[in-house]
Amino acid sequence: MPKIRIVQIIGNLSRGGAERFVVDLCNQMARNTRCEIYLVSLMDNGAEGFVKDLDSRVKYVSFRKKAGFSLKVFLKLTIWLKNLHPAVVHSHLNSSEYLFLYRLYSSRTLFFHTIHNVAREECPGFWLKNLRWIFYRFDKVKPVTISENGRETYRTYYGLDNDILIENGRPSLKTTEHLEALSDRYKKYGSNFLLLHIGRISAEKNQEMLIKVVQKFNETEKVKCKLLLIGEVQDRPLYMRLIKLAAGDPNIEFKGAQQHIADYLSIADAFCLSSFFEGMPISLIEAMAVGCIPVCTPVGGMKEMISDGHTGFLSEDTRMESYELALKRALYSHQKQALKENIIRHFETHFHIEISAKRHLKTYQQLLDQREGPRSAFALQYESKFK
Repeated sequence: MPKIRIVQIIGNLSRGGAERFVVDLCNQMARNTRCEIYLVSLMDNGAEGFVKDLDSRVKYVSFRKKAGFSLKVFLKLTIWLKNLHPAVVHSHLNSSEYLFLYRLYSSRTLFFHTIHNVAREECPGFWLKNLRWIFYRFDKVKPVTISENGRETYRTYYGLDNDILIENGRPSLKTTEHLEALSDRYKKYGSNFLLLHIGRISAEKNQEMLIKVVQKFNETEKVKCKLLLIGEVQDRPLYMRLIKLAAGDPNIEFKGAQQHIADYLSIADAFCLSSFFEGMPISLIEAMAVGCIPVCTPVGGMKEMISDGHTGFLSEDTRMESYELALKRALYSHQKQALKENIIRHFETHFHIEISAKRHLKTYQQLLDQREGPRSAFALQYESKFK
């Protein structure tokens, strides 16, 4: 029986949350022997990206696009898809518009697009928004949201209620041989509490407030905190302001992009996200996978993922005073071991990549069957493939 061809397409595989999720999703789906999984990156990806993490069963294709729109890649992708004849094409982030011609051409392919962020932030342009609205409205593209908050922003922004909600996920994380050295550096010596922030340096992550909270904490408390900020620099001017803010402070350290995230999370006393807005952060799911206690602002999917005092701590709002109070509640909690156990169980039952992949595949199957009829020859061909 022929395999069903599924194409996941994204702009690039740089070290971001959505990129991490797409690689994990492809790897997990590729374990289904009845699926033929393709991952398409429009741009080339250097050694620092996630390409090396791809399962050998995933067929990887890059069109090596440079920055900006490329008509050449637009046409090459269209021709490539016409020759491949996939059953499903699922786009992510800014790759959606490169499928415009193929969507018009193909009547046999099902199209999906995941909205990984607040809908307005994911697609802010007037013309782009209206182009996507047409595809969503007339059922040419199935919109996928990743949280109840994301669903709400989609429905408010586009005025439609036809999205499919499928939460993100991550595999279980494993520590590496680097763990002992990191523990020696940050836990056996130095400050009392180790805080970890994972996220690109950009305005919505609100790192400035986080740094100020840690500095105020260290000024007023007997115990001290050391804050490690891990992530690529997206906003260079902001990064320079943060460097200036933390100048001379031995308890604030910028680590840049790091590969051994599980090692850092395993030794941290808390995982800190102080964002103004979020979708469903992959970094938060990673923290939960190892039981690192999250301290987050109540925005986006985070307020759905965290039960305050049970699977982490949420500040009342995004103000500095509120976040400082949430941080103190976490660090001075007498139930840390119980919290860690709750967090790991919550990850395993809600946010493991197996759960997300199964829901994706089940959705594909159901819509393929609906389109062709429950007992049509096409439906019979793919019956039970995703069970």
